[in-house]
Amino acid sequence: MKGKVSLKTVIIFAILILVIILSVLGLNVAKTFMSGAIAGYEPQNLTNVPSEDGKTATISWITDKSIKASIFYGTNMASLLLMAEDVEPTINHNILLTNLRSNTSYYYKIVVDSDNVFDNGGMMYSFKTKGEVSEVVSSETPVPTVALINPVTTLAPVASSSTTTNNTSTCDKTTDYNKDGVVNSIDYISCSKGTVTPSNVDKCQIGGTYNNLPITNSMDRIKCLQDSKL
Repeated sequence: MKGKVSLKTVIIFAILILVIILSVLGLNVAKTFMSGAIAGYEPQNLTNVPSEDGKTATISWITDKSIKASIFYGTNMASLLLMAEDVEPTINHNILLTNLRSNTSYYYKIVVDSDNVFDNGGMMYSFKTKGEVSEVVSSETPVPTVALINPVTTLAPVASSSTTTNNTSTCDKTTDYNKDGVVNSIDYISCSKGTVTPSNVDKCQIGGTYNNLPITNSMDRIKCLQDSKL
């Protein structure tokens, strides 16, 4: 009879509806269970405390459930090769990260039971270590201070190595003071410089015979002057 639904069709349709209902309920239960697990493991009040020497850092947070968590960390967020973990399950987590370099940025993620990963939405949590910054050495060469020397210098008078006696008051220009038989300016200069003394000249007069020869000439005077120096 047309338009009449068979019992078999009704049963099949009812089964399909039941399957759909159970499927929806099952997904909701699973979602509720998973969301409850993540909510219990999710880090809260997360803090990063690097040490003053830049060699370590302490990561602290709390969870609703007592769990044992691990931290994977490194200087490259795509390759977190170092790991530290809780000693035992706890809700107050304080994990010490070691083998750090000073003045360096580090990235990390928190993992619970290998199934729950908290990585700041894929960006990774991060912090920077402390430590002394290397002092920058200036490349500029300092300009030396040059002391100016006074170009005007007063020179002390140089003492003469020898002292001569000025005899110009007792020297005349008509006497042969150097005993060469010729009266000229050299005789006057010799007398004025003290090379010869007027006393010898006065003693040995021209015209005297001093060499015991019958002839009187300039040699007599020279002989007299030489004998006077002896």
